[in-house]
Amino acid sequence: MPAPFAFDRRFDLAATPAQLWGVLEQTEEYPVWWSWLRELEGGELREGAVAHVLVQAPLPYKLRMDITVERVVPHQTVDTHVRGDLQGPARLEVEETSGGCTARLVWSLELRDSVLRPLSLIARPAMVWAHDRVIEVGLREFERRALDGPGALDGGGG
Repeated sequence: MPAPFAFDRRFDLAATPAQLWGVLEQTEEYPVWWSWLRELEGGELREGAVAHVLVQAPLPYKLRMDITVERVVPHQTVDTHVRGDLQGPARLEVEETSGGCTARLVWSLELRDSVLRPLSLIARPAMVWAHDRVIEVGLREFERRALDGPGALDGGGG
């Protein structure tokens, strides 16, 4: 059985926690911003909300998931649980810094897709690369939009 995909990284951002949070709350815009987010239904940033998503990685596979928001502390933390082709807990922590904020993303997700699961035993490095690319582009887009302010809702990102 393949090991879960574990992720625990911090990103230093120039945006303040309030600026970043303002953009995080604009969940209805996510599919417009990111070409890799093929479908998003639901997904409010509130406890109990469930987002149904379809993600197209930079590699030729798609992942379908339901993401349940379990806990929200505005400007600080979002705890979720992912179910579907990937399964497990995921967390965002936002902490103010002198230059803006640090966003820490932490999760341990088990690949459940019956085709990709055995494939991950040999293709794991490419899958990790694709995942990391999606996360980096997504977070930098949040930062850009947070710094640009409320008028930055048009135009596409990564």
